[in-house]
Amino acid sequence: MLTKSKSWEEMVMDIEVAYYQQTDDMDFQMREVERQIAEEERNYQFASKRCLHGGDGSTSISDESECLMWIATLEHLAKRINNSEQRLIKSDRRSRATWKLVSRTYSLTSLGKAVWQLCRTGIPLIEMASPSSRYGEHCPWPTAPRTKHEDLAQTESMVTRFNPYITIMLRACQRAMPAIRHANGMTIDLSNEKVRRRIEWIAHFVRRCCRSSYFRRIETNRTRLEEKNLASCCRYMAEGFRGHTKLLVLRVDLYIRPTHHTMADVRLAEKCLERYLRDLDEGRIVPDILRRICKRECGFDRGVHYHLLVALDGHRHQNACYMSKLLGEKWLKKCGPLRASYFNCYVRRHQYKYNALGSVHISDWRMLMGIREAIRYLVKGDGYVMTGHKRNLMRGNMKKQSGSQSKRGAPRKAGHDMILVDEILGNPRYEP
Repeated sequence: MLTKSKSWEEMVMDIEVAYYQQTDDMDFQMREVERQIAEEERNYQFASKRCLHGGDGSTSISDESECLMWIATLEHLAKRINNSEQRLIKSDRRSRATWKLVSRTYSLTSLGKAVWQLCRTGIPLIEMASPSSRYGEHCPWPTAPRTKHEDLAQTESMVTRFNPYITIMLRACQRAMPAIRHANGMTIDLSNEKVRRRIEWIAHFVRRCCRSSYFRRIETNRTRLEEKNLASCCRYMAEGFRGHTKLLVLRVDLYIRPTHHTMADVRLAEKCLERYLRDLDEGRIVPDILRRICKRECGFDRGVHYHLLVALDGHRHQNACYMSKLLGEKWLKKCGPLRASYFNCYVRRHQYKYNALGSVHISDWRMLMGIREAIRYLVKGDGYVMTGHKRNLMRGNMKKQSGSQSKRGAPRKAGHDMILVDEILGNPRYEP
């Protein structure tokens, strides 16, 4: 049976429709992979925060992740209260059996229940993990004191400082808790007008502080710094592909086991890191290093520790596991195996498909997205940081590759150019 041939206009239209459908499918695939990579990075960081690594290679489970979960709840509730006018207590009118008498009962809203759960469970746990966060130099909630040696107890203790949202929510709950909690600390009496006013005062205090011009200026500067660091570090890593089509990406976590969470532990860790980074930049740990980014963090149980991302020349080195081990072994040698420990992130590579560990080619857009998500975590301000350090992000001051300035030789082939690198790392998209 003869079929009528399509006109030239119909053929062009079919080609354009197929092209846009293919483009939409590609964009959807990239967004899906990007979501998967971001989720894998979050799972990886959550799992790493639950582990305590010993100098002999042993690993134990820590309760730090639970404290971090409550700290994240503090920030979430502060933003939720600030962005809405929802009350914490609602009133219900119910008729009693007596003649024409109506009694008023009160109950917590969903937001009020979340705040009360935070005051009852989360705040005591955070105060036990970080005594310096207690309000007014004393503990407003009954907690068990930590046992310390007399000499070590007299040393200067570490002080933690939270971001603005967490600080305001924490102080509001701590100031309100003595008035709202019952004698046993586990129940709340909403029939008491003083208790109801104190609960509503938490929301009023948070909104008044978060909506002030001073707070908005602090928070804007903090988020702007994160975005600036993200763009700067992504461009810094992108420059490594100018002269090399393949990079070997390594990630190692470096730890100093704290004794009693004193400033002596911080000073020891900083001295060790200073010597370690100097040797790393001078090529005395691993050869052919092109890029390195280091972030300082502090944990309740892990103390001061560092996340290190290193990029080597991928054409000369391919064994990521061995190179990562060299980075960790040098840290043990610098700080001593009795106090120091490290974790080779490459051993968990099989659990995450696109975590940008190992050899990354210039045309592998999935691995390039993994590099961007890893950098996004490194530059992101956590719930708490150590005071006394204005800069927790340390980047290598390495010169640009000579290949980026050279105009000699044949141009790069298709698939080996900088199009994907510039799109993913050169101009990273920000997420609110």
